[in-house]
Parts: sequence; C-alpha cells; structure tokens
Amino acid sequence: MGFSWESYYDDGDWERGAYVGGDDMATHLEAFLDRVGDVDAVASIGCGPATAEFDVAARRPDVSFACYDAAPAVVDANREKARADDVENVAFDVATLPDTGVDREFDVVYCMAVLYFVRDAEAALRELWRLTAPGGALAFTYPNRNMQSWAQGLGDDDHDKREAFALVAAGENLLSYDRIRDVLGASPRNYWTAVDADPDADYVQRSGSPAVYVRKQA
Repeated sequence: MGFSWESYYDDGDWERGAYVGGDDMATHLEAFLDRVGDVDAVASIGCGPATAEFDVAARRPDVSFACYDAAPAVVDANREKARADDVENVAFDVATLPDTGVDREFDVVYCMAVLYFVRDAEAALRELWRLTAPGGALAFTYPNRNMQSWAQGLGDDDHDKREAFALVAAGENLLSYDRIRDVLGASPRNYWTAVDADPDADYVQRSGSPAVYVRKQA
C-alpha cells in the first residue's frame, strides 16, 4: 500500500503550513493576485491545510476562494477553521486530479506542491487549464528530472517521503517548460520572479521544484 494523504491528515499529527515556500506563500499569492488584476474568484486545487489561502482570504473579503483537496479529513479540518475564524469567503470541498468534477471557472487557479502526487500530470494540467477563466492565470509547481534524481536518492530513513514521491522517482509524471507549453498551448513563466520572491530563498533556488504561471487569453 502506497502513501495516503487521507491517512496522513486523518491521523491528526500535522501542522498548518505551506509545503513549498512556508510563510512566504501568502505574500506571494497576494502579489500574484495583484499581478493578474480584477480577481474575483480563486481556486486552490490540492489545498492541503490552505495556510496561504486562509491568510489572503482574510485580507481580501471581496475575493472568493474555493479550495479543494483529495483528503476529506483536511477538508473537514479546514471547514472547522473557517467557521471558528469567521472567514466567510473561503469554502472547501473534496476533489481529485486529474478529474475534479468542478463545473465553473476561476480568475486564478492555484496548485502548489500537488502535481508531484498525480500519475497523469498532463491530464491534470489540462483540467487546471479548463478551470482557468479566459484572461485568468494558472500557477503551479511541477516535478522535473532534477526532482526525480532527488526522489531516487531518498533512503530508508525517508520511508514516507519515498512512498509519497514514488511516481516522481519512477519518472511517470515528469514535466518540463516545453511539455507544459505543448499541453496548454501557452508558454509558462517563472512564478517566483512574478511575485518578487527572494532569489536566494531555498525554495526559489531548488531546481527540482520549479513554480510557474500561465496566462490564458481573454
């Protein structure tokens, strides 16, 4: 049996935080919304604890945030937090890539640290693009060959990580700038540069987990 995010969250032994970029991710997401402009609706696909989403939603009550995750346990925990914190413009539901079943479009679709765990990453990209409204933008991280090398080097002490990143290690879901462009018909751009992230930050320097965004023509 492989790694299960539902089991991970159901155990309750997890802390809220962004898996890539940490506390900086809320600042970056807000900067990205400013860059896109005229943002009324944001979707976060594979939101996990939704740390950045909660933070930005609280500061931007006029923007609606629809957050989705494959693990019902974290969706339930996020709903409880939204009620407790009285954040009314953020909603949570269960959805799984590559076929979310979500029947609407969003000005911004945000998918960080998620495609690593999806077998058919190209189908997932097409689904994320479907959810992106004309004139909107899709932002995401993806696994590449550098991440594959890292995943293949995980040892016995990293058993959970090795199971979680098994698809990457096997090379089953790797992407590249060129492949993203071919799948979406639009060229990706560097997300970290767009949000003015610190170029010396570890997550920016990490070559195996690039973050990009793609604009959809209006």
